[in-house]
Parts: sequence; C-alpha cells; structure tokens
Amino acid sequence: MVRPTTPLRQHHIQTAIIGAGVIGLAVGRALSKKGHEVLLLEQATSIGSETSSRNSEVIHAGIYYDRKVMPYKSKFCVEGKQLLYQYCTERDIPFKQCGKLLVATDADQRDNGLPKLVEHAKGNGVHDLRIVSNEDINDPYSDVYEPNIACTGAVYSPSTGIIDSHSLLQSMLADAEEHGATLALNCRVEGGRSAGSNVILTVDQEEIVCDNVIVCCGLHSHKIASDILLQSRNEQTSDNIHIKNEARIPRQYYAKGNYFNLQNQKQPFSRLVYPLPDPRGGLGVHATIDLSGSTKFGPDVEWIDASVTNPYDIDMNVAPNRAKSFYAAIQKYWPDLKDGNLVADYSGLRPKLWHPSRTNTETDLKDFFIASPMHHGVPGLHVLLGIESPGLTSSLAIGNYMAEIIV
Repeated sequence: MVRPTTPLRQHHIQTAIIGAGVIGLAVGRALSKKGHEVLLLEQATSIGSETSSRNSEVIHAGIYYDRKVMPYKSKFCVEGKQLLYQYCTERDIPFKQCGKLLVATDADQRDNGLPKLVEHAKGNGVHDLRIVSNEDINDPYSDVYEPNIACTGAVYSPSTGIIDSHSLLQSMLADAEEHGATLALNCRVEGGRSAGSNVILTVDQEEIVCDNVIVCCGLHSHKIASDILLQSRNEQTSDNIHIKNEARIPRQYYAKGNYFNLQNQKQPFSRLVYPLPDPRGGLGVHATIDLSGSTKFGPDVEWIDASVTNPYDIDMNVAPNRAKSFYAAIQKYWPDLKDGNLVADYSGLRPKLWHPSRTNTETDLKDFFIASPMHHGVPGLHVLLGIESPGLTSSLAIGNYMAEIIV
C-alpha cells in the first residue's frame, strides 16, 4: 500500500531575506522601514557569524574602485561611508575615524603610484586625500605623525575609520525588529521554486510563499540561488515564466584572508597603515588597529582551488608558516617588527566572482553583482553575489538601494 505524501504546510510572507549578516540585516532594516513585512532567515544560531564577523572592521573611504569597472562598489562605498558614520553617531555604535596612510616604499611608488591613487580616488568622488612626505610622517607636530613607519611618502585618507561590527549588527537587527521584521535563526533554506508571481521557499519542511525573496547569504548565495533557478526551470508550466540560462548568475569562488596578531611589542601605529594595492586581488598586508588599540596584520590573499564549491570544506585555521610572507611584507614599511612576534589569529573568506585560474573574461567580474528578475526570469527573486570588501562599509547604501528597487 502506497501511503499518500502529507502536503507541506504553507505560510505567506511579503519579503523573505535569506541571510542575516550585515547585508541581510541592512536590507531587512531598509525594507521594514519602508513598510514591508520582512522575514529574515538565518541558518546559523546567531547573526553575522561568517563573513560579517571575519574581516578587518574597517570603514573604507572608497579609494580603489573604478566607476567604469566597479560601479556598485564605487557608489555604495562612498555613500555607505557617510551613512555609516551618521548611523554610528546617532546609535552610539563604537567607531573611530582614525584615518589611514597608504605608504610608498620606493621612489617609483612615491612618484607614480601615489599621484595615480589620488587621481583615481577623485574619479570615485573621494576628494579628501592628500600626499604627504616622509618628513611629514616623522614630524611630531604633523597631523600624520607615525614615527615607526619607513616609507618614501604616503597618501593620507582622513575619512577611513574602524567600527565595532558586532554592535552594528545588533543595532541593525533592533531597527528592523522595531519596524516589524522577524528574525528566524537556525532556519535552513532547503530549496525553492517559482510559482507564478511568487517564490516558494522550503524551510525546515515547511513552505513559505513569498512575494519577494532576497538572497544575500554571502558565501552561500550562488548555491541557494542556483537551486531555486534549477527547481524553477524543472517545474516550468503554463505560467509564462521563462527561466533564463543559469550562466547569467555568476558563480562565486573563494579567497581566504589570514590575519596575524602582534604580540610582545608595543603597538606601533595610531592609525591604519596600508601598502599600495596588491595586484593579486587584495589591498596588501596592512596594519589595522582595533578600538582597544591592538594591532593585527592582514588579510593576505590565499586563493582556494576553483573546484571547491562548499565553503564548509575549507580549513579556516591560519597556517603558522604563512607568517614568513607576512614578515617580508610588513617589514617593508615597519622594519622594527621583530621575528617571532606575529601570532596566527583568525581567517575569513571573500566571495569572489573571478578566479586567477579561470581566463574567461565574461565571468571576470570585480564588482558586486545584483541579479534581478531581468537576469534570470524569476519574478520577485533578487540575488546579491560577490559581496566582499567593501561590503561592511557599503551595507546601509546597499540596503537603501534594494528598498528602492523592490516594490
């Protein structure tokens, strides 16, 4: 005897957001303030437990991002920086606008790299940078005094800062809940499909009928979105929904960033210190201070093999032998760093939309990617991909943008 399958219970929600990291919370906050009925679905037991809590906690100025190549990063970082400083001030979130020095370590970087960086930043709408000399940096009466730096010159960014990201996450959640949003922790999205003008999600053996679904779950966004598209494609009927080629949703790759903590030496800097950008895809091994004054170095760029599709298969421990490359990079601008004083700390993963082993220029995307129904054909489905740095800085601006484009 064949026992009939019990139908899953169905619920209806206006807007479901998959992922309660800093981006999901920012989007949920903005949409709930707009009047949306919002459900935040998070598979972990706490908010912001992955990418949002494994980064440098830096408020970026918006220096690096070419408006023609990376329009989202350029726009959202510059706008988000101002929104974030205002938000932190209004909500008493701990932060410090400590500034940043981007240091040149040879004559070519000084004479060519620094001016090019300033001009590039102006094109992004960042006009407060200035070039300072080695003499300025060693002058105790200068506003950029950093006696421990060895350099040939630097660019000073006064609008760069640091933030307590955990307090930011809690405040965003409180704002969203105050406007009616609901957070559901330990809820794993098992799949989904298009159904007319709705998207039906399967969550813990129950179905949720959603007017809108926003996939912004960091390292997992491509996998979840691909599952929804595949199921929707398999179940196409007479709904006149044309599910477009999955290739229009770019795949995410992973780059691991390792951090080392400074021990047994006096904290050397009062502000952030960065080398010039790393052509391999990062910002170089930089020195970051936290709100307690401690110094950490990193992240570096450790590309994960392109065959890896599950971030949980990646070893997140920091290999102590990576310290060798850290010493070499750091001692270029801080030669007084003593051997043995870097201790392996933590690591994070960046979701990337390109990989150095893949040469297909059509998928060589350096910008954030926001896939709307026009990209894939599923009404109500929006997918945020490649949200790496400057995602934290950009979060409030991204939230506002999503609230504008979603009815």
